[in-house]
Amino acid sequence: MATFEYATPIFKLNGAQIYLLHVLDENGLGRKSKSVKCLNQNSRDATNYALKQLNILENRYLSKCGEIKKVIRCGEPYKEIVRFANENKIDLILISTHGRTGILRALMGSVAEKVGRYASVPVLTVKPDKVQIKLMEQEDIDEQLHLKPNIKK
Repeated sequence: MATFEYATPIFKLNGAQIYLLHVLDENGLGRKSKSVKCLNQNSRDATNYALKQLNILENRYLSKCGEIKKVIRCGEPYKEIVRFANENKIDLILISTHGRTGILRALMGSVAEKVGRYASVPVLTVKPDKVQIKLMEQEDIDEQLHLKPNIKK
């Protein structure tokens, strides 16, 4: 996952404390989540599953980054991320985007976008690998970056 490629150098450069935060969307608005009330058995099952997934991510991508603190919260994802950052005096939020554009983004919203809008600290958003590759393959990338003149035939 592209996001974790940034975490290790940041850790090595600054000796940063890394938190892996997962927010159970209590409204069930997440892409694959189902409605979860925070104090029932489904929530405990979802919490246990999320913790297992965080452990897998830690072992796969962050094994060289010291002690990783894993946190599970329940609520509206962007609000809980911003609240957690404020409560723990986080210096930088590193978050992945889904890479949605256009109508999908408008309809579904973007947790990363809202975190960037409401967080009081810098937010580094990282597009998924498949989106980065697609962007790199676009023929007009040089034109979009103003690296070559826009010449129409």
